[in-house]
Amino acid sequence: MKSRVVRSLIFVCTILTLPGVGYAQEAVLSGTATDSTGAVLPGVTVQAQHEATGNTFEAVTDARGSYRMSVRIGTYKITTQLPGFNAATRTGVEVLVGQTIVINLQMSPSGVAESVNVTGQSPLIEIATSSLGGNIDQRQVTELPSNGRNWMSLALLAPGNRTNEQGALPVQDRGDVREFQLNMDGLPVTANLGTGNQARYSRDAIAEFQFISNRFDATQGRSSGVLVNAVTKSGTNALSGSLVSNFRSSDWNAADHVLKDANGKPRVLPYSNQQVSGTLGGPIVRNRTHFFGNYEYEREPRTSIWNTPYPQFNIELNGIRDVKLAGLRVDQQLSTNLRLMGKVGHSSLFEPFGNGASSHPSATNSNAEHSTDVVGQLSHVISNRALNELRVGYASYGIDQRSLTSWSKHWQAANGITTDGPRITFVGFSFPRNNNLPRYRNQNVYNFHDDFTLSYDAKGRHDLKTGGEYLYFQDNTRNCNQCGGTIDAQGKTGPNPPPNIQALFPDPFNADTWNLAAISGITRSYSIGVSDSSAFLTPIRMHKYGAWVQDDWQIASRLTLNLGARYDLIWNAFAQNVVFEPFEKPGRPQDANNIQPRVGFAYQLNDKTVIRGGSGLYYNDVLNTNVLWPMSPLTIAVIQVPYDGRADFAANPFNGPLPTYDQALQRFCNVKNVPGCLRRALQEQAPIPEYSHVTHSLQTSIGFARQFGNDMAFEADYVNTRSRDEKSIQDNVNITFDPATGVPYPFSNIARRAFPDYGLIGMIPHTGQSDYHGLQTHFTKRMSHHWQSSLTYTLSGLWSRDPPPLSGFTEVPFPVANDLGGERSLAETDQRHRLVLNGIWEVAHGFQVSGIYFYGSGQRAQVICGCDARGLQIGSIDRLRDDDTIIPRESFVGQPIHRVELRVQQRVRLGGRAAIEGFAEVFNLFDRANYGAYILDESNADFGKPDATVNLSYAPRTVQLGFRVTF
Repeated sequence: MKSRVVRSLIFVCTILTLPGVGYAQEAVLSGTATDSTGAVLPGVTVQAQHEATGNTFEAVTDARGSYRMSVRIGTYKITTQLPGFNAATRTGVEVLVGQTIVINLQMSPSGVAESVNVTGQSPLIEIATSSLGGNIDQRQVTELPSNGRNWMSLALLAPGNRTNEQGALPVQDRGDVREFQLNMDGLPVTANLGTGNQARYSRDAIAEFQFISNRFDATQGRSSGVLVNAVTKSGTNALSGSLVSNFRSSDWNAADHVLKDANGKPRVLPYSNQQVSGTLGGPIVRNRTHFFGNYEYEREPRTSIWNTPYPQFNIELNGIRDVKLAGLRVDQQLSTNLRLMGKVGHSSLFEPFGNGASSHPSATNSNAEHSTDVVGQLSHVISNRALNELRVGYASYGIDQRSLTSWSKHWQAANGITTDGPRITFVGFSFPRNNNLPRYRNQNVYNFHDDFTLSYDAKGRHDLKTGGEYLYFQDNTRNCNQCGGTIDAQGKTGPNPPPNIQALFPDPFNADTWNLAAISGITRSYSIGVSDSSAFLTPIRMHKYGAWVQDDWQIASRLTLNLGARYDLIWNAFAQNVVFEPFEKPGRPQDANNIQPRVGFAYQLNDKTVIRGGSGLYYNDVLNTNVLWPMSPLTIAVIQVPYDGRADFAANPFNGPLPTYDQALQRFCNVKNVPGCLRRALQEQAPIPEYSHVTHSLQTSIGFARQFGNDMAFEADYVNTRSRDEKSIQDNVNITFDPATGVPYPFSNIARRAFPDYGLIGMIPHTGQSDYHGLQTHFTKRMSHHWQSSLTYTLSGLWSRDPPPLSGFTEVPFPVANDLGGERSLAETDQRHRLVLNGIWEVAHGFQVSGIYFYGSGQRAQVICGCDARGLQIGSIDRLRDDDTIIPRESFVGQPIHRVELRVQQRVRLGGRAAIEGFAEVFNLFDRANYGAYILDESNADFGKPDATVNLSYAPRTVQLGFRVTF
């Protein structure tokens, strides 16, 4: 009751700080109006007309001659008017998402000269902000080669990006450390399920996007790493549309560099893909109301191939993958002071099975995903100094996943579940099916956001922005948690894996044929989950609040200070609403001390050079699993049964029927400790308050930007991210340590466990830490003389530290062996060098060439023994070998990546504004062997070899053909 009252008070206070109506701005135009002598001109009416839509935005200069207006992205014609002066006009001013563009305007007295008309481009460097990142403009989104037409893959071009893979994420997670936030038209659409992907959008619906790699201002948050702000296309005054079709086929591709045919020769993987996309946009009311719609369909007959040490398991699956994407946007300018936007988007994906791997094929499953987002935005220019912006939105993302393996004897067959099979782990080989199948998860987020901007003079010009937001978060999860059983078959009482493993498991997709009893001798334990009447349903609820103040203070003509503070609160971030003794106690406090001061500066040395820098604190969002797993024991009981010596134990662990949920509760040792009692296993329980802090980072940068002429610029910045309280999953805290040796007592010694009445207990202390140092450089040349290009290079190092292990609730207070915790080294995904070059060249007569070159030095990863020499019955601590030597931390470094992508295009005009374009794209032009994964289990017969991956960053040479009709 008390927590509901506090949440209600916070929400009411947040709403009361919201001054009125508005919409979330896309960019800002600002500057100073002067006369021919350089004297400032107050009272000048500055009008910016959006050339494509005819929308107009208006401001009046203040006593300092300054103006500022919130605008849409696009190209503008800017005009000025002041009695006694000739009108001045500037055309061709392009504004990109998230930018604050400074356009200074000069006027001449009436009678001295005619009206001044200037055709000029906007500056390439920002002189009033200190955030770091880059923009991927509409030409790059449309014209650069993109395998599979995935616009998000172009995030790899942005300065400061630290990932190699292409996909639905702008940067890859480091384990369970999420380091990004994705906003679409200002609406947060990041999926935090802790599994799956992200919402999908058609490339033809994306106008452009901004990638901020370091130090975004206080109006944005819930990310300790990077921020991506994308804007969808809108209609214009001209009715226009497009029809695009892309084709890929294995007939045009090179052989895979990992997978081999029956003769051991590289094979071309069967592949086919067809994509069709259409758009239509235009005016409903000219200069006022416009619409834009899109639809895309993708069909991919796909093949997955398994590459294991066992020929019988090296099977091939064929099926159809399909994707559907759609969206509709309407923009209306009600007046020069009022603008409205509404948008809806939807996507769906179906994959009949997963990617081939080096493990047993029964681990694969079907996957269905869906996403929907709806947003409404309204902007109100209250006065020449005040602007209010409001956004209301809804974003949903969900998955539905099912095993391909049938099993008529499934433990939950009486409840209609007859797919899946037990998860089995041998030494060096596994059947690593997802422990939660079948599962359905759906995240719904309702968003209310408001910004109020006030410009005023006080020892300089201040552009003060304050606001707040509230997100109501729902995740309805139905995880069949370990309902198929988990067999730990890593015993060393016989050959492991069994030499006849192929005969024991003849059909990967029919568990009725599996001879489970035969592996009983090497089985250490059997775990299984049973549910109450909720049938494995776990409803998650969180409330997220944010408030901020940001002041961009032009303290002098050449110096701007960016001063801000933000506060974020995630109510129930660590399952504080769950009471499950002795692990989740009642009355645990919320992590509420999350004030984030941010300070930056931009000092303009001259018209072409700016020095910028600053520092700030940034708090992350949390993954839903922070609440999911602590809630699970309230309705799901996971039973862990040790091997009892019976010959059929692995097939019949209870020597009879599976206990019901109520029966299991009564037979647990923590309820009734009698001979034969069952020990309950718990996954990722919430940590005690001391370790329950939202991940945060201190981000710092210092550097400069220099523009050369009208079309080139160079930037260089040192950046540092000091990340603390990172999520650190510890899979078994039910252990104690020998203080004399720093080594845990054997888990099999029940009396030595921290909780002798329980089995495996996982926990999620937020005690990890990492440190990133980088030199981030960026050269750009915008389109002029028929070509444009950009080059990014980053020299960097990433260090991380394993926190001390938990023994029960608290950290071990004395030194432990290096493989158990406390060691600091270069981190997983550390990459020393990264260089990306892209360019577009309009050759002549409609012929165009564009391309991308990507280089990344080898990334670090962790080698494991695969032998569980510590006997902890978990895979996350596995660096100790049987000979008592310890595998060095993150010592494996993969091979460098070199990739060249090329696109050639011919455009033919059909008359009027209609045209047809044909294009051919070649990815990995020189067919270099690039590897994204390696087999790093020393117990595996293929240890050290590259592992197969379907991520397009590591594909062999691939060809994509297509055409585009526009009108």
